[in-house]
Amino acid sequence: MPLINCSVCNRQISAAAEACPQCGHPNRPASPKPSGPRCYSCSATATTRCQRCGRLSCAQHLDSIYVSHGKGGSYELRCDDCYQSAMTWKIVGWVFGAIMLIVILSIWSSMGAGPFGR
Repeated sequence: MPLINCSVCNRQISAAAEACPQCGHPNRPASPKPSGPRCYSCSATATTRCQRCGRLSCAQHLDSIYVSHGKGGSYELRCDDCYQSAMTWKIVGWVFGAIMLIVILSIWSSMGAGPFGR
């Protein structure tokens, strides 16, 4: 086996040695940490998934939003794209509801039976 010099104490050690027998300094470079899944938006380690599309994300790039389904609803953690989509549909729903309310009130008042009757 070839001999090499220890980078700390400069003594000769075997190239196959895990560490210097004199000073204990590691002979091999530290193995890189196993890289886990990364966030879709930044280089941070992903900690959870978007509950709608399943995209991996860190906590910074998830938003909590109340989503109704069935007879109730729940808060869900969503990525930025899914959050924006849900907010858009919430706004569309409120605008549609307001338009329907105005139409119903105008029809009701034109019949003379509403709160704005003749």
